[in-house]
Amino acid sequence: MTTNGNDRQTALITGASGGIGLELARVLAANGFSLVLLARSRDKLEDVARELRAQHGTTITILPADLGEPGAAQAVFDSLNDAGVQIDLLVNNAGLLFEGRFETIGLDEQLRLLQVNIVALTALTRLFLGPMLERERGGILNVASVAAFMPVPNLAVYAASKAYVLSFGDALSQELSGTKVAVTTLCPGITDTGMVDGTSLGSLPGIMIMDAKTVAQEGYRACLAGKPVHVAGIVNELSVQWIKYQPSWLRRAFGNVLGKGRDV
Repeated sequence: MTTNGNDRQTALITGASGGIGLELARVLAANGFSLVLLARSRDKLEDVARELRAQHGTTITILPADLGEPGAAQAVFDSLNDAGVQIDLLVNNAGLLFEGRFETIGLDEQLRLLQVNIVALTALTRLFLGPMLERERGGILNVASVAAFMPVPNLAVYAASKAYVLSFGDALSQELSGTKVAVTTLCPGITDTGMVDGTSLGSLPGIMIMDAKTVAQEGYRACLAGKPVHVAGIVNELSVQWIKYQPSWLRRAFGNVLGKGRDV
């Protein structure tokens, strides 16, 4: 997608109260976007809004919502539509992760993960894509993971959900070729965010862990360039390229390095 300094664009960011979502909000505010910030916590969103208004004079709408609830995506779309808020960039960043053996994690938790990581992401994309195509302008940035490229024991449902995000985004990018709407799928590796607090992922070697600010900056640049898929971090990029050409047993072994197995 492209930006126009004389026509301020608006980005909707899900999961905007912390981690990669917060850093994407900071990057977009610094680059002239108005923002709609969505997360479950109103208090955290208000803190982010105060920060970005003070630093950048950014126009910000906060939208407390729980994407784990069925129908939340439609409610978000209707609320913004009724308020006359036009979304030029949709950032599907919200996600859940539960670590542990599949049978030890509650079914309700697993279904909630799928609701947030897959169903809400798909619904928001479908709802906001139509108006973008009508205006002949827009962009969608979906946050997947390097886990999308391999099965990961003890993160079985999470990794599978991110494989969906990667496949969906890549296919949609091809469908929209020739239009003025671009879809980018950002695939971070393990990132230093609240999502990995209390899990074995945070104990991996430092070279395998990125900071959220760097991931956000790479994601913004990839989105601006209309890149269909971007793996954040050179180590992650090299690992993914290597994985693509390995037999399935070796991909499973590599995924096993990430899946240490402790419930959150």
